[in-house]
Amino acid sequence: MYLKRIKDKLYYYFAEKNWGVRREYGPYVDQHQEEHAKTPWKHWWLLIRLNWHYRIRRKETFLIYNAANNDTSQRLPYLEGAESELSIRRDALHFAKDLLQFDVISFDIFDTLVFRPFKKPSDIFMIVGGRLNCLDFHKIRQNAEKAARIEKFNKTGSYEITLEDIYAKVERMTGIPADIGVKTEFQTELDFCFANPYMKRVFKLLKEQRKRIIAVSDMYLSHDRMVKLLEHCGYSGFEKVYVSCDYGTNKRDGGLYDVVKNDFPDNYSFVHIGDNSVSDIKSAEEKEITTEFYRNVHDIGNQYRADGMSELIGSFYAGIVNTHLHNGLYKYSPYYEYGFIYGGLYVLGYVNWIHQRALAEGVEKIFFLSRDGDIYMKVYNNLFNDIPCEYFYWSRIANLKYTIKNSRADFLKRIVTHRAMGTLKLSIGSVLKSISLESLIDQLNQYDLDSDMELNEENKENFENFLIDHIDKIQNIYDEEKIQLIEKINKTIGNAKKIAVIDVGWVGSGPLGLKYLIETEMNMDCIVYCWLAASRSIPGEENIYMLTNNTLETYIFSRNYNRNNYDVHSKTNKNINNIPFEIFTQACHPTFFGFFTNGDYKFGIPEVENYAFIEEVHKGIIDFYNRYKELSSTEPSLLNISGYDAYLPFRFIIRDLRFIKKYFYDFYFSRNINGDIENQRMESLGEIMEDIGI
Repeated sequence: MYLKRIKDKLYYYFAEKNWGVRREYGPYVDQHQEEHAKTPWKHWWLLIRLNWHYRIRRKETFLIYNAANNDTSQRLPYLEGAESELSIRRDALHFAKDLLQFDVISFDIFDTLVFRPFKKPSDIFMIVGGRLNCLDFHKIRQNAEKAARIEKFNKTGSYEITLEDIYAKVERMTGIPADIGVKTEFQTELDFCFANPYMKRVFKLLKEQRKRIIAVSDMYLSHDRMVKLLEHCGYSGFEKVYVSCDYGTNKRDGGLYDVVKNDFPDNYSFVHIGDNSVSDIKSAEEKEITTEFYRNVHDIGNQYRADGMSELIGSFYAGIVNTHLHNGLYKYSPYYEYGFIYGGLYVLGYVNWIHQRALAEGVEKIFFLSRDGDIYMKVYNNLFNDIPCEYFYWSRIANLKYTIKNSRADFLKRIVTHRAMGTLKLSIGSVLKSISLESLIDQLNQYDLDSDMELNEENKENFENFLIDHIDKIQNIYDEEKIQLIEKINKTIGNAKKIAVIDVGWVGSGPLGLKYLIETEMNMDCIVYCWLAASRSIPGEENIYMLTNNTLETYIFSRNYNRNNYDVHSKTNKNINNIPFEIFTQACHPTFFGFFTNGDYKFGIPEVENYAFIEEVHKGIIDFYNRYKELSSTEPSLLNISGYDAYLPFRFIIRDLRFIKKYFYDFYFSRNINGDIENQRMESLGEIMEDIGI
């Protein structure tokens, strides 16, 4: 015991007392636990170097984590495929069968049987502090635990403390009554802890075989609380639960394993399963206990999580992704993970933002525009039921046709200029057919044009003049179709005086077009709010005034909001970032073209090649939403995801487009408003990336 006291004091002084040593040594050990167990002398040497650097030389710069290592802009997500494939674990059934040979099966609790949905265990203190209405509580709580352990060691030679010991210190530092603090923290643990689905299946299989199962934990939660927490997570029927604070000794020093073994006959065989390579593996093996190492899900996943997010939302997001992908129960497809990791937070955050804005403005109905609105509306309907919503068929082409009286210049730019400059070579006849103007084809020859002629830079001016000279006829053609649109709008709005129109982006022409039709052309007594996920304009598509006066509002970024994200999205990857972003919100139906005069909908080419991708991406988004909703059910404030945070997972994956190019190479679509209908020619994302040199 005397030697152990000396060792512990030395460890505290050299590894934890100095802030510089602490900030480097702890993370290094966490990332090199196997090395720490097998060659501990390397880590003692590292401690010597760190103490020389920070204590003797008094340096403030990093020693081992130099600027290059800490430059988060150099970090990358997992790009080789499905990240869940990194968690190589035996099938739960086979793992359970391998354990049946032992007389006593022992489980570590936290990060083995039970998960917290946070990047680091201590991050739950941010929630506790909020519930206690105490600023800087995260740091106060950590300092209180440290002080309580030192005091306990000085009195008893043991660092093992209880939650009450910790909150006695918190009370002195804050005035918060200790009993209130203890109750609040434990309730918070109950609110957020959940069963590791892999281990829960293993546990169930072992219980069915009537095996003797125990739990062993180094923790400040006493036995009764630990049992309650385990039962809350669905684990009941342990023969015994051993907690270090109840015995004054722990797994790391081996004393708790001695306690366990003394409770069973000498000839019993033991196996212990845990995530810490020292306290669960090395220390147990020193006590002649067989071990099974369950690699910590956060050790696997944290290096692939987006950086720069706000502390609480970022930790909660990372905790959900890590525990879902790396527990070992299932492997997922890259498409599913694209939705779960990189799109789920954005869709959930945007939908919650929409609802909050709608409540604030007194909106009576929400229009989710096709096709991007499909996934938004699915999530919205699962979250809220107080403001009705409608999936409204709309598109760029429909908007151009039915608002031409107010947007002739935009019509000509998108129909003529964009298509003449596009990579797809379209005939003039196919262009006219794509916008329901095939009846004008026989008049093309008056402008030295014919239907088979390719639209290009040389003849675009003639074609533009042709359309301008026939603008009255064009408007009449569209007015016949627009009768059905007006009927649809009247029926959908009903008596609502305020509606919100929702789209993904980018200029806002779709929502603004409906606003013009409803408020101006139809002169309805209804205010239309236009909300976008993000706004990105290119020269010639100026919407800065609408953004400035809030005619258009954005959740994630625009030129005058979250400008850093706007610049990254707009200026990297050769202007292609819109495409992988829109993959999150595609739908499994073709683009809406407009109305037939009988009221039926017109649709474009069904992009069936994409539907399997889309379904998997959406499944990932929905599963992320479900996990997030379930785990935040007692803390609704966690739904308040800033647009900045919501974009960062996507910003992380587009640092390197290899993943997107590899798995979405054959994702087909048209950049030029529905492509070439006549020949049904579309472009793949991979082809576009290669054309621009990516």
